[in-house]
Amino acid sequence: MSNLIQTLLSIKSPYDSFIDRPELIEGYTEDEIKQIEQKYNIPIHGQFKELLMTMGKCSGGILRGDDIYIYRETRDEYDFSDAMRQEIHEDLDCQEFIKNMGNINFVEKKYFEFAGINEHMIKYFMLLANQDDIIYEWDTNEDTVREFGTLFDFLKYYRQIIFSRITGKEHNYFKELTTGRLL
Repeated sequence: MSNLIQTLLSIKSPYDSFIDRPELIEGYTEDEIKQIEQKYNIPIHGQFKELLMTMGKCSGGILRGDDIYIYRETRDEYDFSDAMRQEIHEDLDCQEFIKNMGNINFVEKKYFEFAGINEHMIKYFMLLANQDDIIYEWDTNEDTVREFGTLFDFLKYYRQIIFSRITGKEHNYFKELTTGRLL
């Protein structure tokens, strides 16, 4: 079991009823990572690559698609594409956000929306072209942006605050919420 999985399994919110099933964890292969890079025109490196190779296909319940977008059933190819990045860059409602980011080009910087919490009003994203592990927090209510820390810092934080009353046994919730959606 990888250090990432062990670390995340050691953190659990007392309010979270969702069941972790580490025996189901599955990652993408190197070839699949290359396919994802080509499909979405993004570089995959560092902690993001480690996450995808460790649990990108199935998180085993450690991370879930209600908040983490690579597992979110309603996300599709468009949500991770250059077309979506361009749409955000041109969206009039996002101009304050863009200004707070230093007027960067979201297509060039490979903006990648990773997660959303608090009814998706607080979004977490990476600029994959920067070739670092930094994740940013965007409060869409306040239009503020701050550097949160590394991707793994965010994942630890996420495990501490996650709250779900469902156990994952009901219906098909477990599979729906833990299956990777990038391929």
